Amino acid sequence: MPQHDESTTDQDLLAAVREEVLAYGVRRATATSIAARACVSRMTVYRRGGGVKQLVLDALSREFETQIAEVVSGARGETVRDRLTDAVAGGVRALASSALVTALLRHDPELLVPYLVDRLGHSQAAFVRVVTPLLQAGIAEGSVRDADPEALAMVLLHAVQGFVVSSGIIRLDLSEDEVDDELRHLIDGYLRPAQS
Repeated sequence: MPQHDESTTDQDLLAAVREEVLAYGVRRATATSIAARACVSRMTVYRRGGGVKQLVLDALSREFETQIAEVVSGARGETVRDRLTDAVAGGVRALASSALVTALLRHDPELLVPYLVDRLGHSQAAFVRVVTPLLQAGIAEGSVRDADPEALAMVLLHAVQGFVVSSGIIRLDLSEDEVDDELRHLIDGYLRPAQS
């Protein structure tokens, strides 16, 4: 086996998990096949901890956080609210079309249910963590209505996550551009100060 440092090994494992889920879904993914894809020993997978299901959730978190970082850094608009609207709508669109998210929703949707009805997952917490300071900046600027920024972030998360997990249903009746336009209206209208 080639030598890996811990960071590289973790990246390799999460990339291998992603490929395994795309090919077979969570139920058929095994520590042995993930180890083979990542070119590490099976014991390395076990030492990482949490089992295959946790590795899948970690891969999903990495995908989510990567997408969020990309859309936030590339967001356009004159005001903070404009850029937030662009970032959140762009993030939803990217995640709804993510091969990993699509594979999980197709093969193993029950894996995501606890994070919709019971508790926040790492990805959802990351959304709140990234968006809250942007909302604070928008409130200070005057382009976002004056409210608790963490509460705004939490409600925004719950308002838009259905556009990711139910994207297959939504797109039966609406085109991707129509969904994007309506989502932008929803986000902008929620954040816009009353006098704007």
